[in-house]
Amino acid sequence: MGAGEKRRILVVDDDREIRRGLQAHLEKQGYAVGTAADGYSALDLAKTMTPDLVVLDITFPVNESGRKSSIDGLEVLRRLRDSDDVPVLMLSSTTISSVKVMALSLGADDYITKPFELPELQARIEAVLRRANDEVRAGQVLEFARLRLDPNQRRAWKDGVVVDLTTLEFDILHTLARRPHHVFTREKLLQLAWKEFSYSVSKSVDVHVGHIRKKIEDDPGRPNLLVTVRGAGYRFEDEPA
Repeated sequence: MGAGEKRRILVVDDDREIRRGLQAHLEKQGYAVGTAADGYSALDLAKTMTPDLVVLDITFPVNESGRKSSIDGLEVLRRLRDSDDVPVLMLSSTTISSVKVMALSLGADDYITKPFELPELQARIEAVLRRANDEVRAGQVLEFARLRLDPNQRRAWKDGVVVDLTTLEFDILHTLARRPHHVFTREKLLQLAWKEFSYSVSKSVDVHVGHIRKKIEDDPGRPNLLVTVRGAGYRFEDEPA
């Protein structure tokens, strides 16, 4: 992104008032904002707008015949993940945990429940954009409270002591550490970290994560660095140094 260029946010919601309110608020914060009222329009606009972040409602209304008038937000998220890795913050009026787990398992970066306060949403947006910006700087040394990862040397340290990781173990750990607190599905880890090991199956992720935990966790049976998200995947929890 060039100097002075605005970050682009795509807001997708069938509620016109929510779209207008978010657009007005985010534009005051210096973002360039596009809006869409349904899933198909969102996918079309995402191609032309190339947003830096998508704020995406999960549900869309039904038409008079009782059928959905568009694909829902989860399907939009799935299609975005098939073609792009743009950060996505999901909106939902439901508090059902399984819906949140489904959104995170499909690759959502964050999830906020309606009704929400604009300052909270703005803080979530800024946090997601910061994490995405950190991920872009893929070649930099990652410094955390307990771990240090150097992708150029492909070396890792825990509390200042070198950790002996295999090539694949380092790639998995580095992929997770580039986006702390983001939930990666096993399938996404296969795609991002496996590379020449593309013949692997998703269950093999569990095996390799287990090996990494034995090398970096104080108690591999109760991990606090590589955390399992039930029904979704894994996330990295160490804090920045």
